[in-house]
Amino acid sequence: MTIFLQHAISGLMVGAIYGLVAAGFVLIVKATDVFNFAQGELLILGAFVCWSLMAQAGLPAWAAVLLTLVAAYVFGAAIEHFPLRPMIGEPLYAMILVTLAVGLCMRGALTAIWGGMSWRVFKPPLLPVEPLKIGGLILSQQHIYGFCIAIAVVLILSAFFKFTKAGLAMRIVAEDHKVAQAMGISVQRVFRNTWAMSAMLAAIGGVLLGSMNGINIPLANIGLKAIPAALIGGAQSIPGAIIGGLMIGLLEGLSTGYIGHGIQDVLAYIVMIIVIIFFPHGFFGLETIERV
Repeated sequence: MTIFLQHAISGLMVGAIYGLVAAGFVLIVKATDVFNFAQGELLILGAFVCWSLMAQAGLPAWAAVLLTLVAAYVFGAAIEHFPLRPMIGEPLYAMILVTLAVGLCMRGALTAIWGGMSWRVFKPPLLPVEPLKIGGLILSQQHIYGFCIAIAVVLILSAFFKFTKAGLAMRIVAEDHKVAQAMGISVQRVFRNTWAMSAMLAAIGGVLLGSMNGINIPLANIGLKAIPAALIGGAQSIPGAIIGGLMIGLLEGLSTGYIGHGIQDVLAYIVMIIVIIFFPHGFFGLETIERV
């Protein structure tokens, strides 16, 4: 039982970070109906920027994280401005292919700047590394801190949507662009802020995962697990994204403990296929009805 709890708790803690990144993916889907296939590259960009600010520029951790969030916001807004804004009105598949192209270009640029398979680690560690013993369980403090930070960020995000004018505007745009324009809301500004916030969430996830596992280019593949996490939850539900991330993390933790490491790379996609077969709109998705 102790071994089961050990793997289950560790998996849930990592799954919360998957859910955080998936929440950024959901923001873009809700506002623009676009699936962002560059989410993994945004994740690794945040991790590399934070590492460079700490290891090469010598900044303290709090300053490096703050500047990383600013850089992520600017970069996300820049992606929305070009190449995505000129694509407004084009077929949806074209915009999705553009995000895929952006991701590939980013991966090439990141490889050229920071190297392909070279591993980087945060020195000094960004999060405490000493394990924490609770009864018979040995838990990573990095996982505990990562879980708490991910949940705190999601709660802040929920409060932003509920209590701020900008958050309310984003919710209105997500419901109906034409209604938002009739109310005097700038849809383009909301799109820009949505992409910027999504990039910030990906950067936070990248910093947390990078502090636990080290940083290299293939870490971007972990960011792609935001897609199955979001689709399992319903693609347009932030709570659903968190639950989808927790589900994937739990199953990965248990599979690693009882089966082996190999299956965890594809497990998220296997679960996504099974869920979509039986729940085409995910667990918390809304079925849209269109009048023809």
